[in-house]
Amino acid sequence: METISCIICENDNTKKLFEKASRDGERFQLVQCRSCGLQYINPRPGEEEIGKYYGAEYFTRRTERGYNNYFSPELKREIERVFTLNLEDLGFFGFEQGLDGEKRCLDIGCAAGYFVGFMKDRGWDARGIDISHECVEFARSGGLNVVRGDYLDAAFDGPFDVITLWASIEHLHHPHLFLEKISRELAPGGRLYISTCRAGGLNFMKFFGSAWRFYNFPEHLYYFSRSSMKKLLEKNGFSILARETYGSGAGKPGSWLRKTADFTAKHFSLGDMMILAAKKSRSDSF
Repeated sequence: METISCIICENDNTKKLFEKASRDGERFQLVQCRSCGLQYINPRPGEEEIGKYYGAEYFTRRTERGYNNYFSPELKREIERVFTLNLEDLGFFGFEQGLDGEKRCLDIGCAAGYFVGFMKDRGWDARGIDISHECVEFARSGGLNVVRGDYLDAAFDGPFDVITLWASIEHLHHPHLFLEKISRELAPGGRLYISTCRAGGLNFMKFFGSAWRFYNFPEHLYYFSRSSMKKLLEKNGFSILARETYGSGAGKPGSWLRKTADFTAKHFSLGDMMILAAKKSRSDSF
């Protein structure tokens, strides 16, 4: 286990929120920075330990911590539907139309490569990276340009017009180091797209408390509010261009209750998921 400081404020001025058990009953503590509001697991498993908390069923059997067969055609279609809605909300398609020549993108934490394939089908030179052997092999079997490894150690022949962190930044031990490297590998005028669970604010997390659907310890190491995400991005040389929230977790998917709650959450910016588009605010170049 390791004890860390706030990656935004670089201090230890935190308050304990609560403890919650992992899948195997090991208890972890969630703290919140008193200065910026960032929530994070502390102490936490180190990078050499975290793998054991991702069970073999994480991508193949529905649990509160995983997916119902992530490799199924049905889930692939649903994920692609969400990609399309998110990109539309963030103004991606207009940005895409304004690009000339070859368009290049990199999806960090690409899992089975669904976004890589989505962009490849749109004519992009699309690449991905993930640490999961099973996911990378699945993506490669579909002819996708995906590699296995840690992005911080990987060498890509950038720059990229688009880099994405879809539902992955909350899993990272060093989000700030990822953002520093992304800033170097993003083309001038390029876009960074992020999705993550949203902590804080008047959203559904308040109602569910420690039972909130995204409080998965210790797989999720960080929980960002809109404010703390903005501070992290600005500290690492990015400015936000667009952002939205969506999702409620109320009721079963497809139910009347879920549809109504999801509509309300998005309309009033109460969602427990957030998406954003950002660009470099300083002149770092590849």
